[in-house]
Amino acid sequence: MSWGLIPWSQLTHKKMTYQQLLEQLQALSPQQLNQTATLYSIKDDEFVPVYSGDFTDEEDQVLDSNHFVITF
Repeated sequence: MSWGLIPWSQLTHKKMTYQQLLEQLQALSPQQLNQTATLYSIKDDEFVPVYSGDFTDEEDQVLDSNHFVITF
Protein backbone atom coordinates (compact mmCIF):
# COMPACT_ATOMS: atom_id res chain seq x y z
CA MET A 1 0.00 0.00 0.00
CA SER A 2 1.24 3.49 -0.84
CA TRP A 3 0.67 6.41 1.50
CA GLY A 4 1.64 8.99 -1.11
CA LEU A 5 -1.60 10.94 -0.88
CA ILE A 6 -1.76 11.17 2.91
CA PRO A 7 1.75 10.88 4.39
CA TRP A 8 0.66 13.02 7.35
CA SER A 9 -1.49 10.17 8.69
CA GLN A 10 1.24 7.58 8.45
CA LEU A 11 3.76 9.74 10.27
CA THR A 12 1.85 11.70 12.88
CA HIS A 13 -1.92 11.02 12.79
CA LYS A 14 -2.55 14.77 12.86
CA LYS A 15 -5.91 16.15 11.88
CA MET A 16 -6.07 17.48 8.34
CA THR A 17 -7.66 20.85 7.54
CA TYR A 18 -9.79 21.42 4.46
CA GLN A 19 -7.04 23.74 3.19
CA GLN A 20 -4.53 20.87 3.38
CA LEU A 21 -7.01 18.55 1.68
CA LEU A 22 -7.53 21.08 -1.12
CA GLU A 23 -3.76 21.33 -1.67
CA GLN A 24 -3.51 17.54 -1.93
CA LEU A 25 -6.44 17.40 -4.36
CA GLN A 26 -4.98 20.15 -6.54
CA ALA A 27 -1.82 18.06 -6.97
CA LEU A 28 -3.75 15.09 -8.43
CA SER A 29 -3.82 14.28 -12.13
CA PRO A 30 -7.08 14.59 -14.10
CA GLN A 31 -7.30 10.79 -14.12
CA GLN A 32 -6.99 10.62 -10.33
CA LEU A 33 -9.60 13.35 -9.91
CA ASN A 34 -12.05 11.19 -11.87
CA GLN A 35 -11.59 8.23 -9.51
CA THR A 36 -14.19 7.50 -6.83
CA ALA A 37 -13.50 9.61 -3.74
CA THR A 38 -12.49 7.09 -1.07
CA LEU A 39 -11.70 7.29 2.63
CA TYR A 40 -9.28 4.92 4.36
CA SER A 41 -9.82 3.96 8.00
CA ILE A 42 -6.49 3.46 9.74
CA LYS A 43 -8.31 1.90 12.69
CA ASP A 44 -10.25 -0.66 10.64
CA ASP A 45 -7.80 -1.04 7.71
CA GLU A 46 -10.77 -0.50 5.41
CA PHE A 47 -11.58 1.62 2.33
CA VAL A 48 -14.99 3.34 2.18
CA PRO A 49 -16.43 5.34 -0.75
CA VAL A 50 -17.52 8.93 -0.12
CA TYR A 51 -21.21 9.53 -0.83
CA SER A 52 -21.52 13.30 -0.43
CA GLY A 53 -20.65 16.40 1.50
CA ASP A 54 -23.01 18.07 3.94
CA PHE A 55 -23.12 20.73 6.64
CA THR A 56 -23.97 20.36 10.33
CA ASP A 57 -26.93 22.24 11.78
CA GLU A 58 -27.73 23.83 15.15
CA GLU A 59 -28.87 20.48 16.54
CA ASP A 60 -25.42 18.88 16.16
CA GLN A 61 -23.88 18.43 19.60
CA VAL A 62 -20.32 17.64 18.52
CA LEU A 63 -19.43 20.25 15.89
CA ASP A 64 -20.39 23.88 15.43
CA SER A 65 -23.25 24.51 13.03
CA ASN A 66 -22.37 24.99 9.35
CA HIS A 67 -19.29 22.73 9.65
CA PHE A 68 -18.67 20.90 6.37
CA VAL A 69 -18.52 17.11 6.74
CA ILE A 70 -17.84 14.30 4.29
CA THR A 71 -20.39 11.49 4.48
CA PHE A 72 -19.65 7.85 3.78
